[in-house]
Amino acid sequence: MGVCVAKQATTKDGQSPQGNESNVARKTSTDNLTISLDRAKAMSFNAASTHARYHSAGSGGRQLEDDYEIFPKRVLGEGCSGLVIMAKGLNDGRKYALKRIHKLKVQPKVLKQLTAEVEIYLMLDHPHIAALRDVYETEAEIALLTECCEGGELYSRLSNSGTYAESDAAGATHQMLLAVGYLHAHHVVHRDLKLENFLYETQEANSALKLIDFGFAKIWDPSTLMLASCGSIAYVSPDVLKGEGYTSKCDLWSLGVIVFMLLVGYPPFHGSEKDMRTNILAASVDWSHKSRWRKVSEDAVDFVKCLLVKDPVQRMDVGQALEHKWLKPRNLKEPHPVLDRDSLRALRRYADTSRVRRAVLQLLAQELAPDETKDLRDVFLSLDKTGEGTISLGELKHAIRGEAVPELPEATPEAPGSSSPKSPKTPAARLRRAKSEVIGSLFEVLDANGDEQVYYSDFLAATMDVRKQLRQEAVLSAFNRLDADGSGTISPDDLRKVIGETFEGVNVELLVREADAACRGELTFQDFLSLLEATDASVSPTGRQRAGIQPSFYLQPHVVP
Repeated sequence: MGVCVAKQATTKDGQSPQGNESNVARKTSTDNLTISLDRAKAMSFNAASTHARYHSAGSGGRQLEDDYEIFPKRVLGEGCSGLVIMAKGLNDGRKYALKRIHKLKVQPKVLKQLTAEVEIYLMLDHPHIAALRDVYETEAEIALLTECCEGGELYSRLSNSGTYAESDAAGATHQMLLAVGYLHAHHVVHRDLKLENFLYETQEANSALKLIDFGFAKIWDPSTLMLASCGSIAYVSPDVLKGEGYTSKCDLWSLGVIVFMLLVGYPPFHGSEKDMRTNILAASVDWSHKSRWRKVSEDAVDFVKCLLVKDPVQRMDVGQALEHKWLKPRNLKEPHPVLDRDSLRALRRYADTSRVRRAVLQLLAQELAPDETKDLRDVFLSLDKTGEGTISLGELKHAIRGEAVPELPEATPEAPGSSSPKSPKTPAARLRRAKSEVIGSLFEVLDANGDEQVYYSDFLAATMDVRKQLRQEAVLSAFNRLDADGSGTISPDDLRKVIGETFEGVNVELLVREADAACRGELTFQDFLSLLEATDASVSPTGRQRAGIQPSFYLQPHVVP
């Protein structure tokens, strides 16, 4: 049987999704409504990465057309601020989703909310959240480029299948909970979770799910209840509708609605908007389709019932949901997942390398395509034991050592010349048996923003050379991003525009000096490649090279005329 679901329009405090047409010609000052890069960096997992992804025409930064080809007729979706269309990276050739916010076409209050959305999105970094690639701001508009998830909406896949097999529903639920758990652990509430806001990365059956659309997201102080009524009516929790204040538990109710539909193919609340409001406020769930529910396990039914609870205090939070018996098999990980030898070697080299090379690797990590990060993504998620989307010092220590590997005793020095026959001989083995202080120092290097957590992109930057090969497009794209003025070299001014005044507390002039062997005061493309040669990675050939184009010709940085 088909899915008995009607898509619900999302509204924002009564504002029409298309805005007020009379605003088009209105002359409004937007000086106080633009994105605050400082605020975004202060919230970010990595200030340098956030700085590199934000471009302001007012400060002479890059413009959208410098980096992307736009396809206005290739519509990917529609949001409250307009159409989402396809764009193609000029450097890497990859597809991206482009959303453009025309400042003069929306009310100031709505623009303020949209600006907050961008600032929140700039701080996010999780494998199950669609990555924000770039933000371009001009006096007239804000443009957001996100990864293009070509597998389509969860809504569409459910519509095509009618229902999900219970094992597939559990797998999707687990991924959705990991995304929401990361948000909640970092004081972000999504407030508009629905089938349409989860996209599949690819068309493959086992593709990863990615959360999108942070137009209603809010940085939330748990000491203060939220009051704004927002979201899509079929998914909204009774505590939101009641209007007396609500917490992050509103997201868990919405997830309960989604899981309900995955299992049986119809919504728990339906009919007119008035009927839905009445039933949601009473938590009167439609369990009447007995034939459909007979095929669902008791554990799955209990999971849904523990989310669709009227009292948010009694409703499960993310941690409890992940530990529920229905998902327990999905959440079972190795008691002590262990990093392999190549990963350990990469971590050690990352910690020991120069700051400028770490900066390059962090930007290069942003250039990797999803299929290039799949293995590392799985490793990262296996190390995250709490479901909060980051790795703690304790988790990293367990992953490095393994359960049975002790730290080196005082009597076994690591200094050169040690003659102990039991001393580990390889960098990986030495790190495996390193003292807590050594691992602590390594953790401090990985912890880019000093909040005692290692984020996904931090982990990618430190471990990606275990993949052995890097696409030429990724290397070129990273170089061109750092070459802010398109001159073909990277100067301190370029670095300042891209990553800010400092990196890891060091002025950008010193960063350039670290890598500038010829003392030219700037880095050529060959200097840039030399930084990467410190890894085990090699640059893999592209179709153009295999067709006979020489690497020396192809590996030229793009220079803007």
